[in-house]
Amino acid sequence: MKNLTQIARIVGLSFTLATPFAVHAQPGEVMLVVPHAAGTGVDAVARSFSPALQATLKVPVVVENRVGANGAIGSSSVARAKPDGAVLLLNANPPFVTFPLTQNPPLYDAVKDFTPIAKVGSVPMVLVVSAQSEIKTFDQFLAFAKANPTKAQYASPGVGSAGYLAMERLKATKGVNMDEVLYKSTPQSLVDVAGGHILSAFASLPAVATLVESGKLRALAVGSGVRVELMPNVPTLAELTGDKDFNASVWYGFLGPAGMPQATVDRLYESMATALRSDAVQQSLKGQGILPGLQAPKDFERALAQDQESARKAMKVAR
Repeated sequence: MKNLTQIARIVGLSFTLATPFAVHAQPGEVMLVVPHAAGTGVDAVARSFSPALQATLKVPVVVENRVGANGAIGSSSVARAKPDGAVLLLNANPPFVTFPLTQNPPLYDAVKDFTPIAKVGSVPMVLVVSAQSEIKTFDQFLAFAKANPTKAQYASPGVGSAGYLAMERLKATKGVNMDEVLYKSTPQSLVDVAGGHILSAFASLPAVATLVESGKLRALAVGSGVRVELMPNVPTLAELTGDKDFNASVWYGFLGPAGMPQATVDRLYESMATALRSDAVQQSLKGQGILPGLQAPKDFERALAQDQESARKAMKVAR
C-alpha cells in the first residue's frame, strides 16, 4: 500500500508539472506555438512559414516548441492565451482533434477552445496492398475482405491515427469488416504489407511513394480531395465510395484562442495566404510531401467540426 501511495504522489506531481498554462508573447512579436518537438513535420511547417509571416505582419514571429501529451500541452497553453492574435498555434490533425477524445477529462476541445484561421496543407493517406497480391482494384479489395473475413486485416498505428480513422470510415461506408493489427512503426507495417503478411494499410503518401514506385506495394485509393500528381492513375476515396466528403489525410492549420475578433482573424488569414503563395513556403511544403491548399476561416471552422464528429463516430466516443 505504501508503494501505491508513493506512485500516486509521483503521478500527481507529474501531472501538476505537465499541466498547461497560458503563454504570453513578448510585446511587439507573435508567438507561434508548435505542440510537437523540433524536427517533426509540424515544426518544419512552422519554421517555413515564420519568415514569410514576419515579412507580411511586420513583426517578429517566434516559433516556440511546447511539447508533451501528444500535443495537448502546447495546444492547451494557446487555448488559455489572450485572444488578441499575439499567440497562435500551428497544429496537425491527427492528433489535434482526435487525441482529446481519448482523454478523460480532455485538456481541451478542438472546436470550442480555438478560433480556426487557415488550413494550409495536407498529406493524403493511401490505401495499399502488396504488389504481389491478386487484388488490383478497390472493388476487388472489398470483395476479398468480405469473402475472406479471417484474412481481412489492416496495419494501424492505433486508435485516433489517420490510418485508423480512414479504415474505420471505409468499413462503415462500405459495410466491410477489417481487423486492426497494431504496429509501433509505419515502416515495419509497410514491410509486412509488402510481404503479404498483412492485407492492407492506410499510410501517408510520402511513406508509401517509394514502395509503390519500386513495385513492392500497390496503391488502390488516395484520400485527397483530388487525384495527386505523384499517382495520377490512383482514384480518390470520394470517387470510389460515392461519398464526396470522404477525405483521409493529415492536415496542417493555424488557429488562435477562442474569441478572437474577426478583424484580427481576417488580418492573420491574409498574411498566411500571402505566405503560402511564396516560393519558399511552397517548396518547403512540397519537399515534405505536403500538398499546399488554403482553407479560409469559416470553411476551416466547418471542417474542424466535421472532423471532430467523424472522429467521435470512428472512435465510438460518447458525447
